[in-house]
Amino acid sequence: MDETQNDVRMNVYEIGYLIASSVPEEKVASEAEAIKSIITKAGASVIAEEMPHSERLAYTMRKKTVSGSYEKYDSAYFGWIKFEVGSHVIESIKKSVEVYPAVLRMLMISALRENTYLGKRASAIAAEFSSNVGRKSFAEKAPFTLTSRVAETSKDAAPAAPATVEEMDKSIDAMVKEA
Repeated sequence: MDETQNDVRMNVYEIGYLIASSVPEEKVASEAEAIKSIITKAGASVIAEEMPHSERLAYTMRKKTVSGSYEKYDSAYFGWIKFEVGSHVIESIKKSVEVYPAVLRMLMISALRENTYLGKRASAIAAEFSSNVGRKSFAEKAPFTLTSRVAETSKDAAPAAPATVEEMDKSIDAMVKEA
């Protein structure tokens, strides 16, 4: 068997995209399907997706038209697709979605297969975290316990104390550098 065939690794990615608000609402679903077909034609298997819905943008975005002028957008339709594909085709998918006429902006990231969406709890957890960052009482109020990775992997170790904010920052920095 050829070694290059064994080298194709399947990775999970997530693409978030904005469809321009100039697209009529009744055509947004067909535009989303066209974006999904770009991904599936490249050999990807879709894991999860959310159909685009109207969102107010944080700032006005401009997109250059064919005639050279700019269109301005204060709102757009946001959708996302999580998929698994070989790493050798990811750049072609990214370029194809970027140049698709209805797409205002897009972002592609490497993701986990598991569902990481917290739903309605996300805003409550984020609010609790941001109001208590840097305070000693955060560890007592948190709905979860953070422990050091070393203690979790060691079977004979005593229970670890909750991690400090500095330890969490270092751990996050290390994970970001790995990716």
